[in-house]
Amino acid sequence: MMNTLATRPTRGNSRWHTLHCILLASLAALALSACTGMYLGAAGERTTSSGALSTDVAARADIHTITPEAVHELNSERTAARALKAARHAKEAPGPDADSHYQYLVAPQDILNITVWNHPELNNPAGQLSTELAGRTVDADGTFFYPYAGRVQAAGRTVEQIRSDLARRLTKYLTDPQVDVSVLQYRGRKAFAVGEFQKPGPQPITDVPLRVTDLIAKSGGLTPKADERDAILTHDGVPRPINLYALYHDGDMSQNVLLTDGDILNVQEQRYNKVFVLGEVAKPASLPLPYGDYTLAEALSDAGGLNPVTANGSQIYVLRAGHNGRPQIWHLNGKSPDALVLADRFELQARDVVFVDAAAVTRWSRVLNQLLPFVGGVANVNTSIK
Repeated sequence: MMNTLATRPTRGNSRWHTLHCILLASLAALALSACTGMYLGAAGERTTSSGALSTDVAARADIHTITPEAVHELNSERTAARALKAARHAKEAPGPDADSHYQYLVAPQDILNITVWNHPELNNPAGQLSTELAGRTVDADGTFFYPYAGRVQAAGRTVEQIRSDLARRLTKYLTDPQVDVSVLQYRGRKAFAVGEFQKPGPQPITDVPLRVTDLIAKSGGLTPKADERDAILTHDGVPRPINLYALYHDGDMSQNVLLTDGDILNVQEQRYNKVFVLGEVAKPASLPLPYGDYTLAEALSDAGGLNPVTANGSQIYVLRAGHNGRPQIWHLNGKSPDALVLADRFELQARDVVFVDAAAVTRWSRVLNQLLPFVGGVANVNTSIK
């Protein structure tokens, strides 16, 4: 009878047994996952909470190892691409006499200054004191009125063509008329500076060719936040990339495009060209991509380096969007003897993510830190039951 009573579980012991089982199950689940937060581990196998291998990362991304051969191949491809681009730009660059054939075509809303020598009654019949008021505005239909000549077509013509047409018409009434035509105000054709300009807005296109550098100068220059690498020129609704850094610093004149009516030059803010350094580094941060080359070693250094206590130096990754739509994962074993040299030769691209995995002991320590409050709660419950 005594043995039967001793082995029968009491109500308190039953509750403690249930809580103990829950604790063990939670501990086992967390021990199997052995991580808190993000953990990449693409260079090795890892298990899920059920103990089975996780979905293969290679099925979702292209995984590469940063080796001397891989770095050499990437650098060779980049050098060849730059040489090809430089050759194409040299071919597209305007020659020294490119602007000599430029002709301005009059547009609606332009104001013309027309002078017929020895005939002041034609030049200023209303006796206007202001030269501007005496000018002839080209109407929306592209024509203007002139005494004895009637409606004269102006839009789409050069001032020389307008002068010849007007002189021919006045010949019926005047003997050998001496006619001069010039544009008093250029109001019909404009190019637009948008984005990181000191003075953004429209700039008139005149008889002097307006190129990208002219538009920037007339708009007061660029702001300190401007990204010179990724300007966009929209011409006839079609965007074209303009590399102002190559234009100003490398002398790539193919970027100095001749602007036409309605062109829009948009210079974006530099914050879009960044790399992100995350994980077990001293100072996780988003770092602006400087002009010129920027390597993995520089990014890690700017982030304060690897955390000496928590980082797994053999698990350094660079994640980027691939051209085929699949993410690319580049793995560097930071514990190898040539790691620093490889990191200094591996060039980063805009929007790259550098991630440093945590060491196994760090992940386990974080698991325990999450469990300790729960264990303390269970102990308190057990004390209250007793």
